[in-house]
Amino acid sequence: MKTVLTFALLVMMTGFGFAQQKNQPGSWRFQSINSVGLLEGQAGSAFQLQTVNGARYLSWFTGIGVGLDNYRLRTIPIFLDVRKEFGNSSNKFFVYADAGISFSWIPDNEKMPYTQEHFSNGFYDDFGFGYKAALGRKNALQVSLGYSYKNLTDTYTYGYYNVDPPTGNPPEKISYYLNRLSIKLGWSF
Repeated sequence: MKTVLTFALLVMMTGFGFAQQKNQPGSWRFQSINSVGLLEGQAGSAFQLQTVNGARYLSWFTGIGVGLDNYRLRTIPIFLDVRKEFGNSSNKFFVYADAGISFSWIPDNEKMPYTQEHFSNGFYDDFGFGYKAALGRKNALQVSLGYSYKNLTDTYTYGYYNVDPPTGNPPEKISYYLNRLSIKLGWSF
């Protein structure tokens, strides 16, 4: 968990360093997209937070993102984000695609009692479309709608009355394949 948080901090610090560069038309420039959202699926509703830091060239953007995903099981996705904007005005439509790893961060109160559990990290993706409304020259408000997926595997062994380690029981597995609708509101600079 410390490794994931350290990586996320380094991504954000690197991005802020690039933000100080002057921009030339048609040149690469730093951009940060920070969003809050709602995930809706068969397992109910949950919130999500994301920050994506990367580089923009003309109408293309690519960056590294990290987030907090509270849908069904709490995870921290770390992913590659690619976006393409359409139009010549300052307000634009865009499409995006994210792919990466979903790191499990399950609170103790959500784990099964009388078991030893291990959650394996899984695949994460999110793709969709949105609209970007300019707020001045460098800032913009973004709203997007997309499809998101994550999977995790829970390997557990039952114990008896908190016996550690559990005795004589073979490990069992539950695989979670979570499909959901993603609605995000973000600010980019």
